[in-house]
Amino acid sequence: MSDPTAFAEKYGPWAVVIGGSEGIGSAFANELAHRGINPVLVARTQSTLDEAADEIRAANPGAEVRTLAVDLSVPDGAEQVIAATDGLEIGTLVYNVGSEPNYGEFIDHDWDMLAGRLQRNFVSKARLVHHFAGLMAPRGKGALVLMGSVAGFGGSPGFALYASSKAFSHTLGEGLWFELAKRGIDVLTPVVGQTNTPTMVKAYGRVEGAAAPADIAREALDEVGNGPIWIEAKVRQVVTDRIYAEPAERARSIGERAARLASGNPVPVS
Repeated sequence: MSDPTAFAEKYGPWAVVIGGSEGIGSAFANELAHRGINPVLVARTQSTLDEAADEIRAANPGAEVRTLAVDLSVPDGAEQVIAATDGLEIGTLVYNVGSEPNYGEFIDHDWDMLAGRLQRNFVSKARLVHHFAGLMAPRGKGALVLMGSVAGFGGSPGFALYASSKAFSHTLGEGLWFELAKRGIDVLTPVVGQTNTPTMVKAYGRVEGAAAPADIAREALDEVGNGPIWIEAKVRQVVTDRIYAEPAERARSIGERAARLASGNPVPVS
């Protein structure tokens, strides 16, 4: 949708951006503000939220930006978001939180950490999608953006739970795209590859050829009405190869790439 006024009318006046304090999330919030929609930034740390909000306000004079420090890995996190946004007309939900800086085999991880990932990447996501889509439906407009990943197209040794959470986003988004279309709500799952976000650069180093968060946000919002899935150009061939690969070979190949990423010698993006 090229008309900013029409975009804001259909998907505004407010957007909730989960994981909005840095990386792809703050890029989404900035792009939404640029298109006339006021973002509510949700993340765990108030200081990084404040920095992101100040940058968005400076880049988009007149935009109203709110922040909410909430940990969605705890059982009542989603309910805190729901309570804090009561009274706002939320036209867009971007669920972006969920990058994984902790490489390791599933049974070697501490269970409390894994339980938090389950809550954040599955339960809180489903709860907030259910809530905000339910508010959008009577208005006959709105958008859900559930961030996906190339990791969701195959088991990922070293990142097994993360990859399964992205597969969850893909299939949930695809089903909701069909269900909610008749209610006027657009659903998009952007599928991206390695992206040089602060979290990932800190954990694994900068990857040559990886996407820039601002490009991901801009291109995804351009495609929000063309769901259910948008695949970043750089990873379209990777996705095709994974879909048609023999499962055992796919797992071995993905595991080798993951190990190289964790070792600080990532495979450059082709």
